[in-house]
Amino acid sequence: MLSLLFTTLSLLTLSTTALPFSNQAPPTAEQWTIPSLSMHMMTRYTGLPGSQPWPESTQFPSTIAFDVNMPNNHTAHCRAEWANGTLPDVGDSMGCTGEGPGRVRFRMREYTELGHRRPELGFVLSVWRDDRQPNQHTILMGETPVTANDPSEPSSYLTCLLGAPFDGLRCSIAGLMSVRRALVLEARVEEGGDGDVDTEKSALVTTSLER
Repeated sequence: MLSLLFTTLSLLTLSTTALPFSNQAPPTAEQWTIPSLSMHMMTRYTGLPGSQPWPESTQFPSTIAFDVNMPNNHTAHCRAEWANGTLPDVGDSMGCTGEGPGRVRFRMREYTELGHRRPELGFVLSVWRDDRQPNQHTILMGETPVTANDPSEPSSYLTCLLGAPFDGLRCSIAGLMSVRRALVLEARVEEGGDGDVDTEKSALVTTSLER
């Protein structure tokens, strides 16, 4: 009798631990932190006396580089470059690298709620992770406006300083003219859609592949 009981308990344990990962419910919200973010761009003039324009051979594109910490020790490393004085096209999405589940990408679009300014110094940063499991497709996204050099603005995460001549402008978060709080994205999931990301929303799409 005892032998039969132990055998039954063993089978129950095995059947529980062998449940596939895909049966777990997908997350509906996550908090992502950006511990580092830097940007580099040209200024209007080279920085030499006399307001000299940039010789063509010294010009360079604007760049951004940042990390995103996600749950389960997943860190994404993101980077992009584009034409000076602009932002990447709204339809463009830039890929990120790093170990972890799902594909991470990001977009940038102009932020004008606080007035017009140089595009690189006033933008909305949107980050999303595309998770695919058997019978389930989940997209999580968070976004936040980012501005610079005015800690009275809640979005002023960047401190931007002039470099040496021909070095342009360098920006980073958590500087002297940045707001005194961490850069955090509240990532959410939204029901419906076909998996395409709508950057006008601060939530994303969950699509069930079960039919």
